[in-house]
Amino acid sequence: MHSERGAPFTLCLPYRPAALPMAQRLATWGRLAGVSVRIVLAESLAEIPAPAVALGDFPGLDAWRGDGKEFLDPLDWPALSRWARTAWPLPAFPRTRFSADAPLTLPGEEWTAPDGPGLDLELAPPEWALLQAARARGLSLSTAESCTAGGVAVRLAALPGSSSVLFAGHVVYSNLAKEKMLGVRPRTLQQHGAVSEPVVAEMLAGALCHSDLAIAISGIAGPGGAVPGKPVGTVCLGWGFRDQAREVRTLHFPGDRWAVQQGAGTMVLGGLLGLLAPDGHIPGIPAHPHGR
Repeated sequence: MHSERGAPFTLCLPYRPAALPMAQRLATWGRLAGVSVRIVLAESLAEIPAPAVALGDFPGLDAWRGDGKEFLDPLDWPALSRWARTAWPLPAFPRTRFSADAPLTLPGEEWTAPDGPGLDLELAPPEWALLQAARARGLSLSTAESCTAGGVAVRLAALPGSSSVLFAGHVVYSNLAKEKMLGVRPRTLQQHGAVSEPVVAEMLAGALCHSDLAIAISGIAGPGGAVPGKPVGTVCLGWGFRDQAREVRTLHFPGDRWAVQQGAGTMVLGGLLGLLAPDGHIPGIPAHPHGR
C-alpha cells in the first residue's frame, strides 16, 4: 500500500506506549522509501482517512478490517518488516550504526549506506535483534539502570520471547540503591559521583553476577541536574559479558529527556550487539544479500 501523491500515509496507534517506538521506526522506513508518513494517536479509527494502517487493538477493528484496511501487531517485528518490504520497498537496506552524536535516524541510531559501517540489522529494532542473538546463543541478560529507570528492560520485555533472555532488571535511581542492589562501593560514589565511569563499571559488575550479559546506565537526562563538567545529556554506559569483554564509556546525547533516555538505551543495546556480532552479522537473523 503506497501513499497517494500529496496524501500522507497514517500509522494509527491506540494509547499504548509500547507501540510508539515501532511506529517511529516504520515511519522512518517509509520516509527512507520516499513516502510521507504521519503517526496519529487515536481512541477510534472512525475518523482516520486512507491510506492508513492500524497498529494495535482498537474498538471497531472488525469493521476496519471489513473495509479492506490493514491491522498490524505493533510488537511483531517480523510481520511489520514483511509488510513494509511490500508497501515501501527499498532497493537495498542500510546498515545500522549506533552513535550519540551522528546525524540521527532515531535517537542513538543512524542508518548508513548498505556497504557502510555498522551492523546488518535490516532496519530491525536493536532490542529485537539483541533478543534473537541472545536466544540463538542461549544467553541471559540483566539490566542496571539509573537515569533510564528501567526503560531498556521495558523495551525488551515488550517483545514476545523476552522471558527466555531477560533475567532481571535493576532500577537503581538512588545512590543507596546502587550500593545495596548492585554492590557499588560508597567510596566510589563519593569520589566520582553517580554519573561516572567507575560507578557504571561497578553497576555492570553487579548486574553480571546474575546473568551472562548485562548493561548499566547512569546519566543526566534533564532538564535539570547538570553539574560542572557534566552537562545535561551526559550519560555513562556499560555493557559486557560475564568474565569476558566489558566496555564503559561516557557520551553526550542531544535533545530532551525522552531523547536522552531513548538514545542511551539504544546505545547500550547496540554495544551488546557489537560484542555478539563482531563480524557485523547477528546470530538468529538470517543474512539476506542487499536486504532482499
